[in-house]
Amino acid sequence: MDKINTAPVSVELAEIERLIREFKEKFAAGTASADDFMTISEIELLWCELHNRTNNIYSDMIRKLMSEVDESDLIRKKKDNTNGAE
Repeated sequence: MDKINTAPVSVELAEIERLIREFKEKFAAGTASADDFMTISEIELLWCELHNRTNNIYSDMIRKLMSEVDESDLIRKKKDNTNGAE
């Protein structure tokens, strides 16, 4: 397997960490005071936003990795197997 470029992963990890930090800050601010406590709907919205944003990062990462795969050997083997079966 080729050497994996870790620079994009570092960027992705930094973005995920930023999103988690932002979530924690908003959650802490929204639950710090009994007089101004977040509603369950607001907590669910924060959670949903975190989930969606991190899933987008994961999806982009997987798509990029898949696009970098060299499939030439796999295609050649498949053609050889298909041609041998005919």
